[in-house]
Amino acid sequence: MKKITIKEVAEEAGVSKTTISRFLNKNYGNMSKETKERIAEVIERLNYRPSKQAQALKSKHSYLIGVVVADISNMFSSLLLKGIGEVLEKSGYQMIIMDAANSITQEKELLEKLLDQSVEGIILQPSSRQSANYTFISERNIPLLLVDRQTDPVQWTSVLTNNRAATREVLEKALAKGYEQVVVISEPIKDVSTRQLRYETVDQVVKEAGKQCQLIEISQEEQISDRLSAVLEEDLQTLLFASNGRMLMDVLTWLIHQEIAIPEKIGVTGFDDWNLTELVGPGITSVEQPSKKIGEVVGEQLLQKMTTKSEEVQEIIVPSTVRWRKSV
Repeated sequence: MKKITIKEVAEEAGVSKTTISRFLNKNYGNMSKETKERIAEVIERLNYRPSKQAQALKSKHSYLIGVVVADISNMFSSLLLKGIGEVLEKSGYQMIIMDAANSITQEKELLEKLLDQSVEGIILQPSSRQSANYTFISERNIPLLLVDRQTDPVQWTSVLTNNRAATREVLEKALAKGYEQVVVISEPIKDVSTRQLRYETVDQVVKEAGKQCQLIEISQEEQISDRLSAVLEEDLQTLLFASNGRMLMDVLTWLIHQEIAIPEKIGVTGFDDWNLTELVGPGITSVEQPSKKIGEVVGEQLLQKMTTKSEEVQEIIVPSTVRWRKSV
């Protein structure tokens, strides 16, 4: 099929190539409503698709946004990317998606590649808590927004959920049911602010209630069996708190495989990025994180920052919802 050119579109619409170019770049000026409608009709009828590369060269815009997530295999990342993508697409931008695979070294390489591709902005789920690892992005005058996690010291706007408030809400009500200890099961918390915050909040609430709290850090799925077996041997009424959706599903998979009664033998709660907890066992009480909504908000905030050039640093909270079911 012959590729339609901008010249052919202009001739069919009865306007100049410059007018078509202005229309494509949404630089309407004094262009009449009738002219805009006629051009739009011709573009649709001829199925004209302008070259993004050519538009970028002329407008000095790449229309590319880099998005780097810590682990793309996580359901949170999938829903997050869906939300970001829907917002950016409406404004004519495309995502370049990168997976850091929980590696700070790989993350740095990916960020450098994005800068080399002239992205206009970057959304990052940081693998490191050290702001110094990301200042090179700002030095290139590229807008940067963080999502799900924050770095220290705070230098960039971040979009997060209400980790502390949601964790406190579910723990206070659960502890009222007589649990003697809470065991937090998490991936290593050292480099991830969100994991650290959730654990510290659990620890604080549990100690306020005069109960016991312990942290189990899991770096490999195979460790779950030994660590949970040891917990079950303790003669204490125990509540398990999983720090994210993947950990919650791994814990539930093991408990169900071992035919451990929930909540009779052990209570279970935690953060859920998967929205599947109502389908598991007796239904799992969980903090449902609005992953897609978080993506939409961070996408909107980046576009706004790119437009206004604002240097204001904010912490934007997208609230989670506690879903009470029968696992505690």
